Amino acid sequence: MIKNIIFDLCGPIITIDIDLINRQFHHMGVMAEKPYELLVETGVTERFETDGMTPELFCDEVRRLLACSLTNEEIDCCWNTLITNFAPSHVDLLKRLKGQYKTFLLSNSDKINGDFFEDYLNSHAGFDFLGTCFDDHFFSYQIGRRKPSRETFITILEKHHLLPEETLFIDDRMGHCQGAEALGIRTHFLREGTDICDLFDTSLNYIRK
Repeated sequence: MIKNIIFDLCGPIITIDIDLINRQFHHMGVMAEKPYELLVETGVTERFETDGMTPELFCDEVRRLLACSLTNEEIDCCWNTLITNFAPSHVDLLKRLKGQYKTFLLSNSDKINGDFFEDYLNSHAGFDFLGTCFDDHFFSYQIGRRKPSRETFITILEKHHLLPEETLFIDDRMGHCQGAEALGIRTHFLREGTDICDLFDTSLNYIRK
């Protein structure tokens, strides 16, 4: 029986488009063909997502790797230009699920994105979205580890005394799901074109599809 649900943020709850980051960098005058991918390939994003560097140091690395002179504020703007949709139906679903399950948010996010996500979610929902819809939320930069590492999931299980077999993890990346499955957590790989609202019946029972 499922008593707890852990949701990924980007994909299941909000829709993002990484290419928007590249376009914004290009709009700001950056010449690199794929700025975001370059920052990923050099390991900068992973270090930033696990609290390995401050936002200021991240911006310094961006300027060095992208050979640009953008200010910290301009880099923040580029880095946060990625959300394309936050469906009202997701807000409604998550509010209702909170009354039937223990619900959690788990996202591989850095300090810049994490702060932006929280403000964006609250602003578009019209209330304290994270505090209202989840028992707790975990951004990777806060806990110093990322999905799909086993330590990431253990952090949530141990903090809230959750049993893996009673816990469902919903993510749109197969590798992340496999990391959770290795600990006995039930998972749902959210395929492209599938909506989290389709995963529950009218009584909010989980429907595996």
